[in-house]
Amino acid sequence: MPTRGTVRFSGSLPNQCALSDLKLGRLLDTIDRWATDHGLDGEVPAPHRPPPTRVDGPPRLELPLGKGGIGTIVWATGFRPDFSWLEVPVLDRKGEIRHDGGVVPSPGLYVTGLPFLRRRKSALIDGAADDARDLGDHLASYLHGRALRSVA
Repeated sequence: MPTRGTVRFSGSLPNQCALSDLKLGRLLDTIDRWATDHGLDGEVPAPHRPPPTRVDGPPRLELPLGKGGIGTIVWATGFRPDFSWLEVPVLDRKGEIRHDGGVVPSPGLYVTGLPFLRRRKSALIDGAADDARDLGDHLASYLHGRALRSVA
C-alpha cells in the first residue's frame, strides 16, 4: 500500500509503447498503400518507419514525490476532465477550471489542451502545441517581470 505522497504506476509502459508502435505501423501501412493505389509513389517520399520506442529497464512502479525530484506534474485527465482532486480554489460551480486563455487565477498554475482554450483547435494536439507556445511566452514574460521586480 503506498504512503501519502507516493505515486504508483501500473508497470504497463513497455506494453503500451509496443501497442502504440504497432498501431502507428498499421496507420503508416494504410497511408502508404493508399499512395501506391493512387499512383503517388513517385510524388511522395519512400516509406519510412521510425525505430520502435525504447523503454530502458523495467518500469518504475512507485515514486515518492517528496524525494523523487519531481518539479512538475502534468495531469492528463482523458476524454472527460475531472478536476475534483485539485485542492486549489480555482473551480467554477460546474467543476471546471477558471482560466483566461489557460492562465489560472492561482500563481504558477496553467492549463492547456482544453476545448476552445485560445482557439478552435485547442483540444487537438496541433492546437495544444500552439496554446503551449503562447502560455510559454506568457510564463517567460511573467518570470522576466518577476526577475526585474526582485532586482529593483
